[in-house]
Order: sequence, then C-alpha cells, then structure tokens
Amino acid sequence: MELSNELCIPNRCLIESTNKCNCSQEKISIYHLKEDSDQCKDESLCIKNDIDQVSDRLNKFQINETKFVKNLEEWRNQAHEIINKYCKLKYDQYIEIIKEEINQSEEFVYSLTCDCDASKDYIDWVKYRIQSINQQLDQFKEFNSKYSPLKIDNSIIDIPDGISHIEKNLSPLKDLFSSSSTNCQTSYILSSSNIIKNQSENESRFYLKSAKQSIKFQYDNWYSLSINETYLLLSEKSNLYLIDKSFKIVKKKSFFQIGIKDICWSKILSRFILISPINIYTLDQKLTSLELSSINLINNYRWEHGTCSDRSLFISTFGEYPFIIEYYTLPYIQLNRRWQTSFICQHNQIINDIKSNYLYLGLIIHNDIINKSRLELRSIEYFQSIYSIYLGQGWSYRCSPYNNSDWIVVDGYNNRFLKISNSGIIDKTIFYPTKPFNIVDWGQDKIAIRTSEHLYIHDCQ
Repeated sequence: MELSNELCIPNRCLIESTNKCNCSQEKISIYHLKEDSDQCKDESLCIKNDIDQVSDRLNKFQINETKFVKNLEEWRNQAHEIINKYCKLKYDQYIEIIKEEINQSEEFVYSLTCDCDASKDYIDWVKYRIQSINQQLDQFKEFNSKYSPLKIDNSIIDIPDGISHIEKNLSPLKDLFSSSSTNCQTSYILSSSNIIKNQSENESRFYLKSAKQSIKFQYDNWYSLSINETYLLLSEKSNLYLIDKSFKIVKKKSFFQIGIKDICWSKILSRFILISPINIYTLDQKLTSLELSSINLINNYRWEHGTCSDRSLFISTFGEYPFIIEYYTLPYIQLNRRWQTSFICQHNQIINDIKSNYLYLGLIIHNDIINKSRLELRSIEYFQSIYSIYLGQGWSYRCSPYNNSDWIVVDGYNNRFLKISNSGIIDKTIFYPTKPFNIVDWGQDKIAIRTSEHLYIHDCQ
C-alpha cells in the first residue's frame, strides 16, 4: 500500500489518505477505504443476483411461445387449409370427368346388340369400340397429370434485420455472432449463385437458323400445311403440292371445286384429310384417290380447322360460338364427342388453329373485341386445360407441336416466331423478316414456315 501525505477527500475527512478508491480512483483514508470495500461487496452481490436472474431466464426462455412462432404456425395451418381446398377441388373435377366418361361408355355398351345377322363391319366396329373402352379404363387407372412445383418466395415471411442487431456489438459473444452472420451471408451467396445457375440452365438453347431453301407459291387465303413421315402437303388456292424431304415438288394436283381451309394427316387411315367449309375429304399420299367423307355440317356451322391424334379426328367450326367435334377414324369415320363453346372459350372468342401431338390439343383462341390471342393446351383424353398462355396482340397466329413436348407458334400480325416450353412458358422470341402465316415441325431439326409467297425450310437446334 502506498503512503501519502495528502488528505482524504471524501466528506472533507482530515485523515491522511493511504490509497485510491477502486471505483472513483480518488485518494481516500483507511477508514473510507473499508467503507468503499464494503460498498463494492454489496454491488458485487447485486450483480451476481442479476446474472443469476438473467441466466435463469435464458434457461427457461421458450422459443416456441414467442409471438413470431405462434403466428408462423397459424399461417402454416391456413396455408394447409388452402392447399387442402385446392386439392379437394381438383379431386372433385377429376371424379366428375371420369364419371361422365364412364357413364357415356356404359350407355354405349347398353346400346350394343348381339345380332347373329350383324355385318362384319358392325362386328369389327364393336370390337374396336370395346378395345377402346378397355384402353380408356387402363388410362384412367394410370393417368398422371402434370404437377407444377409449388413455388414459395423467401420474402413471403419477413424477419426484420433489427432482431439480429440487438446489442450485438456489446455482447461478449460478439465474435460468435459475427461468425454466425458471416456463415449466413456465405450460405445466402451460395444459394443465390445456385438460383442464377438454375435460371441460366433453364434458358432455351433453341436456335432458328436462316432459311437454307425456299419455294415460291402464289398468295393463298389459308396457307394450309401438313406433314407425314415422308412428305409435306401444301395448298395454294385450289392446288395441292406434294414436297419430299429433299425439298422437291414431286406432284401437283388441282381441285377447282374445293376451297381447302386446313389439312391434316391421319396415321390410322394413311390419308390426308382436307377440310373445306362444307365438306371433309380424304386423300392418299400419292394424291391420286380423293374421297368425300360421311361427315356432315352440324346446325349449318362451317368447318374451319382440323387435326388428328393417333385414333381421332378433331374439327373446329368457323366464327363465334365455335365448338370442337371428335370423330373416331377406325374402322371408319364416326362421331364420338362434341365440346360446346362454353367449355372451350368465352363470348367474342374464336378458334384460329387446332393442332395435336397425340397427347394434347393446342388451340389458338382469339378475342375479337380486344384483338388478343392465346395458346391453350388441352388433354386429348379428358379435354381438361393443361395451361393457357397469352401470346400477344393480333389474330394471325398458327401453332405446331415441336419435339413431342414443346410448341412453336408463328405470329403473322407482329412478324414473330415463338417457342413455348412444355411448362407453358415462352422461352424464345425471334423476329421474322416477313409475315409468317403457318408452321410445321418436319422432324430431324427442320421447321417449315409458310409466308404469303414462299415456303421456307429452317434448320434448328
């Protein structure tokens, strides 16, 4: 202990000071030093009590009883309720569709007769329909729809940044908190880079190369195109042109009495189907045998577009309040189902194109009032909507399936080529140098595009 000749300062004490106070660092006497020591002991006891209390509170703190956790649990329950209601809605829709299909099949089966004098055609037809019903039941059993992932943005629930900054810099655990924060930032950066990488991977790698070949044709009103495994068939007013894979015209046929609005290929019939406003014709791929089908107009509606799946022919009608009719094509063309306007589109909407990729129907639907068009994808089996995508202004859109799962669209109104992914997203938009009016995928990475005066062949990859 250091001795001093100075006087004790507290309370004007006249006793000689001997040391410094631990708290104030002032010089005090022995008497006051003892008093100061007792005071420090009392304060230490108080601090110990505070430490014990906060330690006890930390040990007993119930995170699950916080307001955030309770609100989060309530939000989770509400989200589950919404999902359950949505699943119930889809379940009821599915059951209704299946029941309707089964009821139609039952009515058909009840109408069948086992007449011993039945013709061979009738017996073959009954066998085919029974086989179709069995296949339909198998498909009902194995049917698996497309389920889009439920995307949740991280910003739906916000945790304020202020929580992580409460007295953080004054805490003896500063280094630990800083380390944790750094790890979180690193994790976020890695997560963000993965998102960017995934977005990059999802970008379309599709490229439409410049046309390498072209054939000049006259102006046509409908620019109809169709393909099979060997040929492309093109209409030019009342003429038909058969074009082979080497892009040579192998045959030309004139049908002056027919205004051909659309063409499609039936694999089962091994014939092209020609759709005129009033009649439906079938034509062999050599363009030698033209036959008038038994399909008649319904309620004086004019025919507009058509497409074939592996077993059916689908035809749409012209103008407002359109409907689509499905005809079975084996053993002969016969009516199967009809979808009314209210099931397909709304008031002031028309069907500008219909195409098939054997699993789905692609419909171009145009709204005359607002002059906008969309592509709608529907299941062939149940006709339920898979997706609907807005294409843009204008009415001059035509579509084609591409590589079995994607779709390609030409826009003659805005001079565009669009590629649409199997999830219903426009992943490529290309400006086309002249107005494109029709398009088909010719396989082997070749696309045929019809303009007002030319047919162009493009390589793509």
